[in-house]
Amino acid sequence: MERRSFIKAGCLVCTGAIALSALEACSTLPMVKAKPVNGLLEIPLTSFAESKMVIVRSNDLDFDVLVVKEGDAYRAMYMKCTHEDAPVAATASGIYCNMHGSAFDLQGNVTKEPATKPLTRFETTVTNLSVIINPTKILK
Repeated sequence: MERRSFIKAGCLVCTGAIALSALEACSTLPMVKAKPVNGLLEIPLTSFAESKMVIVRSNDLDFDVLVVKEGDAYRAMYMKCTHEDAPVAATASGIYCNMHGSAFDLQGNVTKEPATKPLTRFETTVTNLSVIINPTKILK
């Protein structure tokens, strides 16, 4: 194989690997747009019919909120990296910040630095039809 062909083939393999990892990091989670009522975000339980995770977008918040269903409980996390306030992306395997490489598990705990603090979690309550997120009540 000529040097030029070898380099070209190597570049194609690298490009494919990068594209594949980028696709895995892309969020294909369901998104729900929510308008706050009395400061609360209400998400229909039917939003979780096809996925245990939903991204909630509200014009009143600077970042989205990731809601993860675990059994009958729901966890709401602010999708803002605690390292330098960059947006994070969620996948089925975890939450990632593309800015500096921080990673978090689906509970919001740091799994890879430079972030040292967990993601901000909001109080949630569940009714017969909805998950209600209170972005003013931050859980410790």
